Amino acid sequence: MLSGIKIYKVNDFIRKTETGNIDLERSKKIVRELAMAAGLHANHNILVDLRETTVSAAASIEDVMKVALEFGSFVSSFKNKIANIIPDDPKRMIVANRFKACMDIQGFEYEIFTDYESAIEWLSKTEDIDQTNI
Repeated sequence: MLSGIKIYKVNDFIRKTETGNIDLERSKKIVRELAMAAGLHANHNILVDLRETTVSAAASIEDVMKVALEFGSFVSSFKNKIANIIPDDPKRMIVANRFKACMDIQGFEYEIFTDYESAIEWLSKTEDIDQTNI
């Protein structure tokens, strides 16, 4: 008997991959680029892959809030899900969870992941296979 089999219907999505150090100004630039792409592809979810990045040690809660507010200034462009993949690092998770709280308050459908597969699963529509017909 087959168990745990799912069908994934991956919607079109915009993928943005970054490497290197991410500071406040670069973060705001990434948001503007994503807003432009999202505005042109309104039915697409967004995957932001930051696994190969570092965050400035000087990043403060104020910086996190400024980046979230930058998203908020383009709220009309971001209609679908936004998945953010970050390094599996406790310090990055603290910053990411603060950012997620700011995004949630603004009404974004936003989630944080540390692996690609989980992000894709969240961005996809899934359905279980009916095993009674197998």
